[in-house]
Amino acid sequence: ALAGPLQRADVPAEPAWVLHVDCDSLRPTPIGQYLLAEMEKPEAAAKLAAFQMIFSFDPRKQLHGLTLYSTGKVPEDGVLLVYADFEADRLTTMAKAAKDYQSTPYKQHVIHNWIDDNKKGSHGVKPRVYAAIQGGHIVVFAQQEARVAQALDVLDRAAPNLAGNSVFAQLGASGSSSFIEAAARKLELPDSEPSAALFRLAKGARLQVGEGQGQLRATLSFETSDAEVAHQMALVGQGLVALMKLQRINPGSAKLAEALSLKQEGAGVVATLTMPTADVLELMKADAARKAEKKAEKE
Repeated sequence: ALAGPLQRADVPAEPAWVLHVDCDSLRPTPIGQYLLAEMEKPEAAAKLAAFQMIFSFDPRKQLHGLTLYSTGKVPEDGVLLVYADFEADRLTTMAKAAKDYQSTPYKQHVIHNWIDDNKKGSHGVKPRVYAAIQGGHIVVFAQQEARVAQALDVLDRAAPNLAGNSVFAQLGASGSSSFIEAAARKLELPDSEPSAALFRLAKGARLQVGEGQGQLRATLSFETSDAEVAHQMALVGQGLVALMKLQRINPGSAKLAEALSLKQEGAGVVATLTMPTADVLELMKADAARKAEKKAEKE
């Protein structure tokens, strides 16, 4: 079976950001088991059964990893790599049955595309999904045909990849116990976000999320140009944590804030969340209950 950790050689050499979910590492953890249990509930199970019937693919067992990355600045530049055990011919048949299906030959591959009815169009034009299958175990998705072609070149080792340089050197490092890893260079935050201008001063960020010995540990590290900027970022972060602790309406936010620690390390700022896995599961269950209650009220 295909391994779940990040495959650096499958990512372009100069990404703006990368996010990877190691499904194989997540699955046996208490959090992974909770998510699997949620999929067994009647409503989710019915949708899962329909999905399996159509695609002959069980994501609970056959999905190994997800890698999302971009080499550009806009959302449309993003590329998703899905690592899974699937039947390539069946997926191709399903794509051909999609709305307004089209295809384009690209080297030894075929790039499929179809209209995505789940997304709103722009100026009367519906967005399209572009996809290709590489090596029988990776599906490439993007919103632009050119991005799929570029991703295929990387996967075919016909273009430079992340394994050949030191960009995001810690991503995919051997021995990592994280089931979520992410890194970004030059953060682009919406103007509406609090302190967005300040966080744009960060040269980069890195996220790691893992579980072990009954504890969930998440670490978010920011790299800045100098210690003064890092100091200002740390002050802003500490203020946000203090506000979270004062939220009486949402006890979950206060509990998360209590588990957070934030410190400056030279020209960097590190935020660490350490919480018993049991407490994390309680928060997840409470959130699911709130969503179910709101859905029932609407119905």
